[in-house]
Amino acid sequence: MPFAPDFVGPRHRLREGLLLQLLLAADPGKRILNAGAGQGTLSAHLERRDFTVTSVDNNDEVIAYLRGRVRGEVVQADVRALPFDDCRFDAVVLGEVLEHVSEDAAALREVARLVRPGGVVAISVPANPLYFGPCDEWAGHVRRYTRSGLLGVVESAHLEVEKCVAWGFPLSTIYHRYLYESRLKRVGARPLGTLQRLMLTTLGMALNADRLFVGVERGALGYLLIARCGSLVTIENTGQRSDRI
Repeated sequence: MPFAPDFVGPRHRLREGLLLQLLLAADPGKRILNAGAGQGTLSAHLERRDFTVTSVDNNDEVIAYLRGRVRGEVVQADVRALPFDDCRFDAVVLGEVLEHVSEDAAALREVARLVRPGGVVAISVPANPLYFGPCDEWAGHVRRYTRSGLLGVVESAHLEVEKCVAWGFPLSTIYHRYLYESRLKRVGARPLGTLQRLMLTTLGMALNADRLFVGVERGALGYLLIARCGSLVTIENTGQRSDRI
């Protein structure tokens, strides 16, 4: 399914807000690629801050939705084969994307090709393989990440990690494991009623308390990572070496 159910909303907003905060703190420059843009909420946030945003997804329905929602360029493409020139962007965002891609290292090498030297790559992924469950299967995830696994695959793309922090402790994890997954198993992605939406809004406000615990590793729901692209990148799928100084 291309769109997440309503009851994903509170966690999505919290995670996206935290990732946006880290991205802005990294001073990314104006040209940003949002790869795997989904419903375009992050693209819209960035556009309101006067960034020039290109939104990419590989789903027909999502692309049609994005074209009605965001101002910037919308492109349909696979994250492992993006139709852009080298060094085109100041930053690339991969928000909840890599866990869907079996060849995550290939996707990151492709992303590194597109970022200018010194540019920023911002990533969020779900954490803790032990949490892999019904929601991951429903969403089409192929993995959840350990810290060492995430750092290893990012560094394999010649990206220099500046920050990697855990998020989602304690309330987001409790919600995810004991309310969200339970509802998904019982009723699937059925829309919420009015009262349920009001309750979800209240829950969203409560989840903001997790901002106080960003960086707490044990029990975290996901990772947020900021990396920079160095001046020298090996493009392994062509055997070419690109000096980008």
